Amino acid sequence: MRLSVSPWVFLGRLLLFFFVTYLLWQPVAPSYTQLLYYASRAGVWLAELSTDPLWHGGTTLVTRGTAIFYTHRNFAAFDPPIPPQGIPAEWVMANLVLLVPLMLATPAPSWRARFTRLGMALGVALVLQVADVVVAIKVFYASTFRGYWSRGAYDFYQFLDAFFQSWDTQLFPFAIWAGIHFRQLLGSRTAAEPPSGVTRSHPSAPLPPQPTTKAKRRRKPRKR
Repeated sequence: MRLSVSPWVFLGRLLLFFFVTYLLWQPVAPSYTQLLYYASRAGVWLAELSTDPLWHGGTTLVTRGTAIFYTHRNFAAFDPPIPPQGIPAEWVMANLVLLVPLMLATPAPSWRARFTRLGMALGVALVLQVADVVVAIKVFYASTFRGYWSRGAYDFYQFLDAFFQSWDTQLFPFAIWAGIHFRQLLGSRTAAEPPSGVTRSHPSAPLPPQPTTKAKRRRKPRKR
């Protein structure tokens, strides 16, 4: 269903929800960090399902404030041992400060539909945030333990790390928002223009009413 809205109304709603989200995010961030921590533990566990016993399930995650720290059992093999490495969780989840206002400011048939779409967007964002944490850990491992990682794996994780850092804060929220509202965003174009190769049909003039009974033929007078 296409819902029309004024651009200025949408901008006003977006700024209002952005201001409210920005104020509420600081007290909510520690709780969301715990959610990201547990989800990242599952993501790291899946990423370390390796047949190599050296790397199978060797990472341990802990949280301190709004940061996620990780360590590996191979860190102790160094002299001196490598200390736990930290990932600022507020950087990873900063995209929500833009995603939430975008989802709430977009018109929807009802507030229930609006919050349903917001839940879908938060689910996609959480998956991407977990991937961000996993990639950050893998990049450090590939850089530190160069002898145990191939050149291809090192380049692959370096590329993913640069990709996520470029997209994370600004572009991921817009990509998620546009993906969920894809039909709604195309509604104005599809409603105004016909599909390619199809011409608009013009209404034709109504046909005159057809007689319901046949007219009787007139008999010609017989000649005597």
